[in-house]
Amino acid sequence: MEVKYSYFGNTSNRVKNLLYNFETQLVLFDELFKNASQDDVWSNDSELQIRYLELLEQHNLLKSKNKTTHLGTKDARVKSAPLENYGLIKRKEKLITEQGYELLKLIENQSYKEKNDFLQIDLISLFFLKSSFLFQKDNVKGLFLKYIKVFRYFNGSLSRNIFYLLPLVDNFENIETFCKCAKNGSIINEILDNNQNFKNDLESFLKDLQKDSLDTKYFTTAKGDKSAKDIIEALKIFLDFRQSNNKAILNGFLKSKDTKYKRFKELYLGYICYKTKIDDKIEQLSHFCEGDILNFGKRFFRFIATSKIQSNLNDSLDLNKRHLKLTGIFDFSKDCVSVSIIFKTILKHSKSEIILNTIAQNAISKDMLSDYFNDSEMKSLLEEFGIKNPKDLSNYKTNLDNQKLDILLKERFSKDKICEILSLFNNRNNDEKIFNLVTTEATIPTIFEYIIAIAWCYIDNFNKNRILEAGLSLDSEMLPKSHAIGGNADFVYRYKNHHLMIEVTLTEKTNQRRAEMESVSRHLGNLLLDLEGKTQAQSYGIFIAPYLDKNVLNDFRSRLHCYYENSTSFICGMKILPLSVDDLKIILETNCTYNDLLEYFYKLLDSKNTWGSKWYNDEIVPFIKGLINA
Repeated sequence: MEVKYSYFGNTSNRVKNLLYNFETQLVLFDELFKNASQDDVWSNDSELQIRYLELLEQHNLLKSKNKTTHLGTKDARVKSAPLENYGLIKRKEKLITEQGYELLKLIENQSYKEKNDFLQIDLISLFFLKSSFLFQKDNVKGLFLKYIKVFRYFNGSLSRNIFYLLPLVDNFENIETFCKCAKNGSIINEILDNNQNFKNDLESFLKDLQKDSLDTKYFTTAKGDKSAKDIIEALKIFLDFRQSNNKAILNGFLKSKDTKYKRFKELYLGYICYKTKIDDKIEQLSHFCEGDILNFGKRFFRFIATSKIQSNLNDSLDLNKRHLKLTGIFDFSKDCVSVSIIFKTILKHSKSEIILNTIAQNAISKDMLSDYFNDSEMKSLLEEFGIKNPKDLSNYKTNLDNQKLDILLKERFSKDKICEILSLFNNRNNDEKIFNLVTTEATIPTIFEYIIAIAWCYIDNFNKNRILEAGLSLDSEMLPKSHAIGGNADFVYRYKNHHLMIEVTLTEKTNQRRAEMESVSRHLGNLLLDLEGKTQAQSYGIFIAPYLDKNVLNDFRSRLHCYYENSTSFICGMKILPLSVDDLKIILETNCTYNDLLEYFYKLLDSKNTWGSKWYNDEIVPFIKGLINA
């Protein structure tokens, strides 16, 4: 029986940091193709594929368990296939497409820091929105538009269950039929009842069942007959129980550790036995086996077919979510999946098809679609939300983001939870725990910046703007995203009488000396050169890391008396306060606010001690620890 599954991504290519992965691969392909000769070919196990495999491994994008050339290059092909699906590259032609170069330019310009005025999403999200309309896999085009039409049918919001069913959309003649079946919950039954192969196989299976002939052919998949054999073994158990009505048979089956039942239990049993107690499971199985042999056979055969469809849908659910999140227009709440209010408005517009085509066909820019601010129908639709001009739209989006942040901080990132996560950064063996607690769509260094920004929000009198002002790329759920080219790892916060720069890093020892000694002072120096008078004199930097290298501390302290200049002006001296992750944790745990700490920070910075490591250990650490008993 053939069922069509139309979804984004590839079940054999599940990666963390999807956006970062795509962007970095595109940069690597640009390098690979520029250095390729005319004799290089992209074919299985070719030298060009081996070089690309090496690039992936060098950049930690692929840790191949397959040590042979053939299996290793297969990993490289699978990993890079999505870039071709999005129309970014043509591997056999060894070229980056026009679409691919557009993304490269956006990456280079750090365009995630700039928003489209109308859609209120960053320009790299807008790029993936555009590319999703052009997405093509297995020579099938137009998948994203079909999904969007389903959202339009349901007024922009899908229940979790209907979103789960989206990959089955191509099994129906049109979107309306799919939506009606999704609405009444008959999608899978509709597919099975209208599939002639399923009907033929069922009829043949029932004839064999009556003759006590159990054949794996009915359950064999493209991946082989391993699970088919386990299905037959489970079926034998059910038939034995039907003959004897001895529940001890079902009890033994449920408790059995025999590997011949393993795959059936993993893939199918949960759809029959969803209760926890063994007696309840036996009752559920007993009920499943009721009826004459034909009714039982129909129930069993349909159950296996339905379970396989549900299993495939489970496989594609997370892929769809992660790929669609790249567009910046989808909100995933506990109960439903919705397009943004602004995109809902577009779908209500009488010329929505033209607007969607404009997104799909035009170059990415800040003002794409801005003409619709003057469209009378669009104005009328937006006024329902109190939006009358571009500034209102921006304010509306900011308010929504603040509401999401409120929920996020309350439900996932309380002050206590931030303290817990901060401690995990002291040991890089905790990376997996950090991913699970925060997100898999950002690298650990980006997550560190994000957690520090939230920590500062709490320290600065619960000022949520400190998260939004941190210059991080955030998704529709206000969680961090990583990019191939990040910005400066510093946050600049503006206060009434001074500016504060916070720089964070996870680097250690020699790497910290190499990466941070010059960059931190350069960033702070440039900031101070842009300020004047009292504001310049009172402005300073804070450096936060799990590990503080002694000579980095010494270098920072030496900057007290160093000149820093550009072509027009200079400063003499800059102040940098070092804090460890544990220091920051104590500040959070003692509920000290920035207002409370500022005068003490100034006193520490004005200390006469110029020996950086000694200054930190003898003055800063005791002050921080003293907060506990204060």
